[in-house]
Amino acid sequence: MKRILCVSLFLLIYQYAQSQDRKFHLILSVGANATQVNGDKLAGFDKFGLNVGTGVRRNIGLKSAWQLEFLYSEKGSKDVVSPSNPVPDTLFQFNYIDIPIVYTYEFYPKLRAEIGIYNSVRLKAIYSDFVIDYDRSANIRSSDHGVLAGLHYQLGNKFGANLRVAQSVFDINATIERYFNLSTTFSIRYTL
Repeated sequence: MKRILCVSLFLLIYQYAQSQDRKFHLILSVGANATQVNGDKLAGFDKFGLNVGTGVRRNIGLKSAWQLEFLYSEKGSKDVVSPSNPVPDTLFQFNYIDIPIVYTYEFYPKLRAEIGIYNSVRLKAIYSDFVIDYDRSANIRSSDHGVLAGLHYQLGNKFGANLRVAQSVFDINATIERYFNLSTTFSIRYTL
């Protein structure tokens, strides 16, 4: 699966380099996730992680475009210290390659709405009690599928700020309990 992702990324960049009509634009993205896992009995977007990658945008009109992206994304959930919980004892860390397909529409100058779907390939699934890390790859499904929505504000000619919310639509846990990824991502994007 990792080879397929590498070949797809190479083809994406090659397609951008070969496009002469400039309807295609390469996107470089770096940002952070604030995530939680619905169903794990921990509340709050307390697990922070990296969100970085690349993509290509294809303009289909003056105000609309399609985007295909490949993003390394760290998700999960984390138990936090509180008066009722003085000792945190739960950390889920799931690392994915997210592959979103996004439709964007500029509804106000420099401001675009985004809506789309994503497929994610799990790279790592760890449960930690803050003493020992346990590999949970057998319990967490190898893929995640979901929907997303967001806003993109163009800061200048090349740079933009992106805010996105994504939610799993299928259970990611292969055991009895039902888990769903929920993430909020903020990123800075550079478009060529």
